[in-house]
Amino acid sequence: MTNLDILRPAAEAGNIEDLYTVIEKVPSILREIDLEQFVETPLHIAAFNGHLPFAIEVMNLKPSLAFKLNKQGFSPIHLAMQKKEKTMVLCFVDMNKDLVRVKGKEGLTPLHYASQIGEVDLLAYFLNACPESIEYLTVRCETALHIAINNAQFDALKVLVGWLEKNYRIGAIDMENKILNQKDVAGNTILHISASTSDQHEAVRLLVNTKINLKTKNFEDKTALDVATTESKKILCSAGAKSGTEVIDAHTPAYKLSSETTIIDKLSIYMLRISRNIKDEQRNTMLIVAALVVTATYQSVLSPPGGVYQVNASDKNLNITSSNSTISTLGNAGKSVMSEVDFFRFSFWNIVSFLISIAVIIILTPTGKEGSPMYVPVTWFTLSYLYSMRVISPTYTHFNSVFVQIFFDLIVFSSIIFSIIAGYFSFQKWIKAKKLRRSVLRHRNIAETTTMVVVKDLENMDSQI
Repeated sequence: MTNLDILRPAAEAGNIEDLYTVIEKVPSILREIDLEQFVETPLHIAAFNGHLPFAIEVMNLKPSLAFKLNKQGFSPIHLAMQKKEKTMVLCFVDMNKDLVRVKGKEGLTPLHYASQIGEVDLLAYFLNACPESIEYLTVRCETALHIAINNAQFDALKVLVGWLEKNYRIGAIDMENKILNQKDVAGNTILHISASTSDQHEAVRLLVNTKINLKTKNFEDKTALDVATTESKKILCSAGAKSGTEVIDAHTPAYKLSSETTIIDKLSIYMLRISRNIKDEQRNTMLIVAALVVTATYQSVLSPPGGVYQVNASDKNLNITSSNSTISTLGNAGKSVMSEVDFFRFSFWNIVSFLISIAVIIILTPTGKEGSPMYVPVTWFTLSYLYSMRVISPTYTHFNSVFVQIFFDLIVFSSIIFSIIAGYFSFQKWIKAKKLRRSVLRHRNIAETTTMVVVKDLENMDSQI
């Protein structure tokens, strides 16, 4: 008689007293059952028969049994869902949220199963309890959204899409794009599947209003428009979808890595390497120093050495704010009192210090979507600084006036170009890295799936032999 045979009567009856009677005789019985790889535990039996108190008691005594798969490939929470024991399922998840992502037969998690049967309340509960579970794929590389569409569970699809759109956790943007555009083993996204099904028009209408890529091709080089039904084609065309022949294929990762590196690419790579090789402590220190230099240089423009010509409110004359003299000149309002040579030296080194510090801040700022919004305020702040410097510069009536004007205009133009280039290439690098990562993950998923199929075929051949 096995250990399970000893515990089976207590588990089938849900009798907690009998459970402890067995434990008194064989204290290590639960541990010994847990050592087996695929086994029907007392928790499986209790879940199948709906004995909630008994199941909770066993989970308290041996929590790891909740993750065990029986010989049919199901965990206790899978069996509870199959028997529609909703209260038991909720209790299991309350006791251990990681149960939401336990993979059973064919890689199905409880989240996948809830999506399959259209249990929207459990679906929402699972997503809030374990958000990472939405990223888990079946052996066919299907997400919970694929499963909802394949089983015509439109309400479940709405819950899943709504959760992705309303999710505000760290990495929510990338997660939304990844899940919506995930391909199965045939390369089909959820839009391909819904568009090719005659009764999924509402799903197509829902998906075209999300961040899903309308131009994605499957492994047969077909977009969703190519495989769509007549009704779905109207919806896709109105949303701007293209056929496979109209979509230019993106370069493969191998092509991108083997292509010639331009000077601009080398420069941007060099800057990225510098940025990513800096430790966090060094980065923080450099940002603080750069911010202090930017603040000091900007303040020196607002209050230049010697002061500026100011208005006297009583007689409407303009006076120098200086410790040595007072000069009234209407045309010099707000101009620096320094001589031409002194002001040029002051402004040159001040601008150089300011722009170098701004460049350091840009280099140390994270790249991609997280850092891109910073380029706009930094650019406008730089332009504000340069304009302020231009305003306080002394008024010249000879060649120096033209020279200084050209000097400032060149700096302003260079700053704008630098900011645009830096922002563009930073975003492009992020896009390229993201596409490369997606391509690698897709090929890895296909390889894993192919391997699993081959292994299953070999196992079947062995069993036949």
